Amino acid sequence: MALVRKLKPDRNIAGVIIPFSIVPIFGLATLFFGLPIGLITLGIWMFVYSLFYLYVFIRTRNIAQLVVCVEGIFFGFMFLVFEPNFGTNSVESQEFRAAYISGVIFFGLILISLVLTRRFKWRGREIFELAGESVDEAGNGYTSRPRPVGKVEYSLQQMHSFSHFCARHLIALTYVTSKNITLVPIKMGEEFGRILGLSGDYRDATWVNFDVNGEVSVHISQKDYLDYREPLAFDQLCTSLGQVFIDFIELYNKGEGVRVIDRMDDLKLSFLS
Repeated sequence: MALVRKLKPDRNIAGVIIPFSIVPIFGLATLFFGLPIGLITLGIWMFVYSLFYLYVFIRTRNIAQLVVCVEGIFFGFMFLVFEPNFGTNSVESQEFRAAYISGVIFFGLILISLVLTRRFKWRGREIFELAGESVDEAGNGYTSRPRPVGKVEYSLQQMHSFSHFCARHLIALTYVTSKNITLVPIKMGEEFGRILGLSGDYRDATWVNFDVNGEVSVHISQKDYLDYREPLAFDQLCTSLGQVFIDFIELYNKGEGVRVIDRMDDLKLSFLS
């Protein structure tokens, strides 16, 4: 039986455009300034690229981000250090080609594995699909007010541990204060703007908040609400989104965090969506 999707098809191409933006940049630098400058530009971009993923790794502790960071450093180093010998028949050029081909194969296989196992995937779409599953009624539209949706009977330490789990598996980006733990689910392609602070204050995004007393409240952004195919009953959708995370924390605190991942994988969404 085919799964019924509540969200509109994913048409966000930012996740593809941003990494591959180096292609026209490299092309223009090479066209106007020559191949050596093009390679230097490529090397610098790779280092900048790796710094972004290093920052994401620090924020999430997701190992796939560290792999991409190391890949960027490796290729950035290759293009900057071996650039003077690129295209020659020198020993250094032969060493460059061997190292480059080895790097492409090594990192290529690892990245393919990370993508296919969804360890590199931000899970926002799965979260919104799970939230919409139990909502069948149509609503009167969107409201911007946060909604209280329940309470969990777990210690602050347990909730902190759960928030680290969510960040590590890219279920949500976490924001922690002395009184609140806020989880912001992020869809693939939207991570760049959110992590770099280009998407505005996280409190304007969709979030699920746990306070120090275990009270759970939910806010759904208008953008995410309009991403559903139908105008779902808003109160029910907020309650359902909060319940998704309440169910997740209950599974996690029983030592069954793998079932959280299984629930999202069972939706069988695209690796890149």
